Amino acid sequence: MTDKTANVLTESHKGGFYIRQRYVIAALGFFGLFNVACMRHNLNLAIVVMVNNTAHNHTEAGTFHWNSKDQGLLLGSYFYGYAAGNLIGGWMASKYGFRNVYGITIFLSAIFTVATPLAAHTNFYLAVVCRALVGLFHGGVFPAMNYAFSNWAPPFEVSILSSIAASGITVGLLVIFPLVGMILEFLNWEAVFYITGGVAIFGDIFFFIFASDSPSNNKWISEREKLYIKKCIGNKEAYSKPKSTPWKSIFTSKCVWGLFACHSADAFVQNLVAVILPTYLSEVFYFDVTQSGLVMVLPFLMQGVVIIIGSQITDFLRRKRLITTTRIRKINSSISLLISGLCLVITGYVGGNHYAVIGLFTASIAIVGLAYPGYMCTPLDIAPRYSGIIYGVSNSIASLVAFLGPFLSGYIVTDQHSVSLWQNLFWLTFGLNITGTILYATLASGVEQIWAKENIGLRSNDDKETLEIEKERFTTPN
Repeated sequence: MTDKTANVLTESHKGGFYIRQRYVIAALGFFGLFNVACMRHNLNLAIVVMVNNTAHNHTEAGTFHWNSKDQGLLLGSYFYGYAAGNLIGGWMASKYGFRNVYGITIFLSAIFTVATPLAAHTNFYLAVVCRALVGLFHGGVFPAMNYAFSNWAPPFEVSILSSIAASGITVGLLVIFPLVGMILEFLNWEAVFYITGGVAIFGDIFFFIFASDSPSNNKWISEREKLYIKKCIGNKEAYSKPKSTPWKSIFTSKCVWGLFACHSADAFVQNLVAVILPTYLSEVFYFDVTQSGLVMVLPFLMQGVVIIIGSQITDFLRRKRLITTTRIRKINSSISLLISGLCLVITGYVGGNHYAVIGLFTASIAIVGLAYPGYMCTPLDIAPRYSGIIYGVSNSIASLVAFLGPFLSGYIVTDQHSVSLWQNLFWLTFGLNITGTILYATLASGVEQIWAKENIGLRSNDDKETLEIEKERFTTPN
């Protein structure tokens, strides 16, 4: 190894305090997804006081006389747009860059969020269009963020960087529930949309100031960090935007289908628990609204802890070469799905023990945090250049499967006071988790695929030096 290479690995940044820009990118992703979560769930809570026949504990009745079908259409319109947005989000990021797609989609979704009250007062279907457009633009955010790390994340920091960004969703869920309650208490329902949309617009200004598509065009990065990232991931920026997408190779790759299966099972259980948990606690254990709200916060708080700790441990094990990337991704994903599903099943058999129910539901949601350093990193492992596209397709499929959870629960749990019917629903969920685990463990991989390297030209002349760095780069902190 040359002295110059050794210096890249061992010398710390000089000249005072310095924040590594790859972590700035992760932090910007965190705040962006935090705002996405707030804009996504604001209507779910605000609609309680928007609609006349669902207004509770307020001196004035709700403004709108929407029936249950109207409310269902309005609430569901977000997800229709979201599923479509995922399909094109990754492709747009690979074509126009992460910074443009991520920043513009969040900005536009914030504009339509702010416009929602005016749309609702003007015409019901105009409000539906607004929410569908919010979902459409949000659909491009996750694939774009995934694509960003193909240029920014050294291989052994993929788990922690991507998890920092993705945990913005979890923190957003923690904040939005009490925040909307306070806004409704002291202001009005319109303010819910003005505040959540306005904060997103304000945050987007900082995103455009500090974000960039890659280290080479980032004006805040040090030359040392730029060289470090280049040596770690290879000089791939020259071919980071391929002329065409290998769709056939993607859809015939067994590891991609393993990702689809695991992602779908995980999305199903997370969405199901989030939707049916308040009903289950109310109808079976007779929790009031306040108690149910507290129980909803605790699982996501613990999930955030699991995400950060799990990601740190994952990258530590990979960095020390104690385990392969493929194996740790499969272990994390398997634990996530199996323990989550098992906790749900046990919940149906604990009788009237409230503390056991709360603990089991908390564990079921919290352990899902291991999915972040698990299957969610798979697109970056197997095809960095197409990671946004692959994640977008996977998230679209998973979103469609996730919608089936609440739908099936309505057919299975015909009597919400019947514990045996809830048990059937939990067993069905566990069965789906087992299937997803088996398929991912059998088909998935953590190795970059041959088809993902096609048409990329020759690697840089310092390939041997880069390989040496891959062996040594984490012996001391950069």
